[in-house]
Amino acid sequence: MDRQASTSHIHVLERILLDENAEPTDLPLSLLKGITNGFSPAHQIGRGGFAEVYKGVVGKGMVAVKRLSRTFAVHENKFQEEVKCLIKAKHKNIVRFLGYCADTQ
Repeated sequence: MDRQASTSHIHVLERILLDENAEPTDLPLSLLKGITNGFSPAHQIGRGGFAEVYKGVVGKGMVAVKRLSRTFAVHENKFQEEVKCLIKAKHKNIVRFLGYCADTQ
């Protein structure tokens, strides 16, 4: 991804962070790598049975980036269903869903 496209995606993510009514969007893997310093172990804040969670830095804000483990296989239809459920989930005790990446790298 070139620098201009990356900057554009960061602006989109910043807008979603600031606007609680903004819809989640598809995010490129390169952006997620960039904001987590390449999924650096120093940015890892959690780990579960099928995913790791990283701290991502976006401007002056922070986001959590959940990365599914490579051994956890999900059929694309099931993944899309899960994304739709996460988009709909809105509650004061649930972290807001900002976007997703369907890249399988």
